[in-house]
Amino acid sequence: MISASQPPKAAPKQDPTPPTQQSKNAFNPQISLVTDFRFNAIDNDSSVKKRFFMKEAELGFAADVDPFLRAEAYLAFADDGTGKTEAEVEEAFGLYSNLGRGMSAKFGKIAAAIGRVQRNHSDQLNWLDYPLFVQNFLGEEGFRAGGASLSYLFPGDRFSELTFEALDGGDTKMFGRANGGSPVFNGHYRTFFDFGEDSSAQVGLTYATGPGAAAGRANMYGADLTYKWQPGTAGKSMVVEAEVFGAKPGTGMKTATGGFAAVTYQFMPRLYGTAKFDYSELPGTNDIQRAFSLGATLKVTEFHYWRAEFQCIDSNFQPRRNVLNLQFQWMIGAHPAHKY
Repeated sequence: MISASQPPKAAPKQDPTPPTQQSKNAFNPQISLVTDFRFNAIDNDSSVKKRFFMKEAELGFAADVDPFLRAEAYLAFADDGTGKTEAEVEEAFGLYSNLGRGMSAKFGKIAAAIGRVQRNHSDQLNWLDYPLFVQNFLGEEGFRAGGASLSYLFPGDRFSELTFEALDGGDTKMFGRANGGSPVFNGHYRTFFDFGEDSSAQVGLTYATGPGAAAGRANMYGADLTYKWQPGTAGKSMVVEAEVFGAKPGTGMKTATGGFAAVTYQFMPRLYGTAKFDYSELPGTNDIQRAFSLGATLKVTEFHYWRAEFQCIDSNFQPRRNVLNLQFQWMIGAHPAHKY
């Protein structure tokens, strides 16, 4: 019994913020390896040698660092075109996916939210390489640079997302003089439409501005559309993809335009066919490129496939080029969900 003259002892004080434990899978990350092996069977450009080569091997790591942060890194070992292999960090970032009120953020080296296609890794494309306008405006592998990305998911039944980014110029042809003190500012809005059980579409708008590769500021704007149709019939589906962009690389320079349109149709459970048209003006020049591609893909499973693609490239500055490439691609390890 406690007497009135002897008050009870106060309970020991507890730290209101106990230490956060690191996620268990931080010591056992998801690991993947994707390889892109090719044979350029036909090429009427005499300067190009026919050869078997490993175009790229991409090693990916992903894990929850703790309950707040997820980390992802993708390391690419790519052929430089001469038979030598170059190593590069394609992406490496930390992701805060639940900041509250529909906010999420990424910090590190990221793929800029410019359009839809160039945000994906090459193994997620329905054809071999990035569209001509991506290569000519941004670079062979698109716009990947250090910086920060903040996304806001609007409340409501329809998916509607706004992304704002501040990025270093990286190796892009448009924003070569940008840096941390004077970055590229990029904004992308996308929304989703559901047309019933069989079809849906995603529409996006992009605007980017920053120090140009030439004098003054460079500005880039565009729109992207992806439509997917998948009826109840097994082995039948279709994807329509299109993007169009305009870019002014610097003060006093004219606006260059570019874009592509592609249709991928599933003929049977494992066989897909793709037709694609590319158009690209080269920023800062009067040069124009056009290309028409036909491809066939045998997806044995979601983890490996074979592809053949014929491409005819026409321009006003070099002879017409006809190219046939064969591709064998496989993946082991964790299989990330493909973006819409």
